[in-house]
Amino acid sequence: MRSYSGATWGASASRGAAAGVLAGRAGANRLQPMERWGEYSNTHTGEELLSSDVGFPKGDSPEEFFANMLTFLETAAAKIANPPPWPDFSPDALRDIASIQEAVLIEKEVSKGGAGNPMVVARADLLRQDVWNRWRAGAGLASAGEPLSDVLGKLTEVADRQLAILEQTSATSASRSARSRDFRPMKSEQSRTDVTPNIETSTAPKFSELEDEYFELRKAGGASDSAISTGRMRAATFKALVGDRPIDCYLPIDLQNFVNELQYVPVELSREGENTEELRQMGIHAAIEKNKVESCYEPLALKTIQDGYVQTVRAIINGAVGLHRLRNPFEGYRVRWPDNAKPSVKREALDYEKVDKVFRLGVDSGYLDDAMLGPLCLLSSRRIGILPFIRGSDIDRKHGVDIVRVNGIVYDKEKGMYKRVGFKTEASLRFFVLHDFFCRIGFVEWAAAQGDNFIFRLLATTTDPGDVASKRVNRLLKKSGAIGMNIEVAHSLRHGAKDMFIEEDLDDEATRLQMGHESNDVHGNYGAQSALRRKQCQELANFELPKEIDWSMFEGLDFDAMARQPRKIGRPKRRG
Repeated sequence: MRSYSGATWGASASRGAAAGVLAGRAGANRLQPMERWGEYSNTHTGEELLSSDVGFPKGDSPEEFFANMLTFLETAAAKIANPPPWPDFSPDALRDIASIQEAVLIEKEVSKGGAGNPMVVARADLLRQDVWNRWRAGAGLASAGEPLSDVLGKLTEVADRQLAILEQTSATSASRSARSRDFRPMKSEQSRTDVTPNIETSTAPKFSELEDEYFELRKAGGASDSAISTGRMRAATFKALVGDRPIDCYLPIDLQNFVNELQYVPVELSREGENTEELRQMGIHAAIEKNKVESCYEPLALKTIQDGYVQTVRAIINGAVGLHRLRNPFEGYRVRWPDNAKPSVKREALDYEKVDKVFRLGVDSGYLDDAMLGPLCLLSSRRIGILPFIRGSDIDRKHGVDIVRVNGIVYDKEKGMYKRVGFKTEASLRFFVLHDFFCRIGFVEWAAAQGDNFIFRLLATTTDPGDVASKRVNRLLKKSGAIGMNIEVAHSLRHGAKDMFIEEDLDDEATRLQMGHESNDVHGNYGAQSALRRKQCQELANFELPKEIDWSMFEGLDFDAMARQPRKIGRPKRRG
């Protein structure tokens, strides 16, 4: 027998029903169909009458014809009533489907030529590479030249969101298709009321359980202790303000209420300040209520609420949805950000007079990191978080100048283990130029002699060298009179470096490459190994230093003695 499509079954059923009506009308006179059948048979003498265009064998008589038709209809009805089960795709299969869908969408736009989306067509190669890298990450493979832990850390949330969307779409389409294929008579359904899960009856995991799972994955993916600690603090704030419930007991309004309360949370609850101890003793609820009435504490910035607190909660929920196929209670909800929330402040570059004070305090401290992190950050324009991981072997000569090559993973000889450098993008792993000033004061010669050891050896022994380095520079800034408040902070030295490059008329490309930034267009980014050219290196190594800073304070320093100087623990004792 043939294989039948739904359209064939419908046509056959219609013809069969018509035949049944004719048979009923001919009940009083059975000879008419018999005669017609004989006429039909006679006109096809010598041919095999095994099947007809209705989809089932004719047989040799009207009785056999109707019997075959009835069997056909019963078989078709059974298939409709009991369709085969829908395939249950594994998470890996769904990730593959998501990658294929994205690739198809890209190629559809490219095939349209001038009529395609210009953003997609212009960046087709980059988009294809992005799909490929994310598929490799989902399959447990690292992109070439990129640590697997970093790939997973950046792409897990995106892949999980795609997985959740695909699962929801698959379930919806399956439900609709099942309803459209059910031709059985409708049964009167008993009225039923959907019961919303509650904390007592829900079997879904609680937010705290999902939080633990999420941060364990983050830690396994190479996230730093400081990033984990900050994320935990923000998750604890959500539990304190909204409650630790099973995931299916949250509603979209809970996320909105969370945001509404966050606009009154004092920033000093999470950042050290004059009122930190008082606020922590008061507790977050009392602090919020007091700030609502009196507006006596500086609140969180809107960007911190958006990209910090809310993003952390969404990431935990999205991770649970992707791993456990749970419903996302906040999916599709658009948060309304408070009108009165504190706008984000812009960091400012430090003036040279203040920088001079910071450098003087660092030199007078007797510690190598306090003395040299500042000038290294200012003259190289690199993030302070990368500088503690520089080893002597990372210093080299290129194009007639001293350079530093930044590695994503470095080996700690003292601890006998590899450490991940806190870099943000691949572009920040390109080499950068050391100003000739560091050669003149003897720092380059001493640093290169350290070989595979870290230059800031004591700083490297801390749990999070990048975070500790930033805090130490911030302390020097505070002593020198910087206003702090996330405006004049350690990162301001990097802003000052950019301003300094502009004043020295360095070209834009040299500035971006030196700072470890990506090119701003596809053409500028062409070639994966884009790096500083000889002329650019010479300019970066020999531009005129700001005269407002007394650079002579660094001459004659004993770098080896300063590197060995142990840190004094505890607060200094007051005299008298």
